[in-house]
Amino acid sequence: MRQLRVRVPSGRMCAGITLGIAAGLVTLWLFTLLGRFLHTTDSLVKMLLLPVCGIAVGCAVGLARAGTGVGASWGLLVAIASMFFCAQHMQYLSSNALHDRGQEVYGVIRDVSSLTDPDGVTTHTYDVSYPGNPRQRKLSTVGQELEVGQRYLITIDPQHKVPPALGPRPGTDVFHLVWQIVCAVFVMFFSTISGVLAFRPPEVDGW
Repeated sequence: MRQLRVRVPSGRMCAGITLGIAAGLVTLWLFTLLGRFLHTTDSLVKMLLLPVCGIAVGCAVGLARAGTGVGASWGLLVAIASMFFCAQHMQYLSSNALHDRGQEVYGVIRDVSSLTDPDGVTTHTYDVSYPGNPRQRKLSTVGQELEVGQRYLITIDPQHKVPPALGPRPGTDVFHLVWQIVCAVFVMFFSTISGVLAFRPPEVDGW
């Protein structure tokens, strides 16, 4: 009777899987901290620091995989997935802040400016004042135009870390939470595969 031979993964393969998973977890942790930092910083800093960190991660992965023939491509994939994860994490923190600690108040619209993108979508930005706020803050709406001088129900952040939003206190931002999880899965997948390819046994061809 013909016996079936079961191939047991080598020690190098197991090491690659372990290190790939560990690298993915560390990457997610670092980009989570980065997202929390950028969440409260100026928009210009966000535009500069996030791509720089993504490029740094891609270069680090690429250098770590140097000589394996898969460093550059997988380093790029890990970097892209990490930047998307960080961006989704920042969006989730901003939108969920009003859900966690938002307060409903009535604000008065003082001034308005409008911007229309090439697709014809108009974004209105208002100066809004409300009780307990010594200065006017920005309120934005997409496609919905408010009347200057009128009072509207808005939700504010008592810590002033995110801008006010029109309407009652929002619920949990499930959309950005789901995309954040999806991006995290891709980071772990690309990092693990990168580790497997870098530590694959020399006798394994066609990878």
